[in-house]
Amino acid sequence: MAANQASVNASPADHAMDIVARMEALADSGEWSRIEQLAARLRSVLLDIPDKERQAAIVRISPCFERLQIKVLVSRGEVAEKLSDIRRGQLATRAYGQPDRRAPDSRLR
Repeated sequence: MAANQASVNASPADHAMDIVARMEALADSGEWSRIEQLAARLRSVLLDIPDKERQAAIVRISPCFERLQIKVLVSRGEVAEKLSDIRRGQLATRAYGQPDRRAPDSRLR
């Protein structure tokens, strides 16, 4: 109950920091679709911050976004590497004359 009361009394800037922290945690576990949802919520929360406080809040959030961007780039690189490995394996399979799995009626050479 105390946590709910604290979240009710939190400023929009504090709420934005909480959202960014959750985004980082989701990035660590690879839940990218949920991060997109939180990004949309973050945008509206940032607009709720009064103009005179918004810049300070964005400065506080920026390092978190930089860390999040690094995680995204590392994950994208890992996916690209795995796809490249799969493609290389497919090419090697074809080069050694193995039948293509998609063609069950193909003959061995």
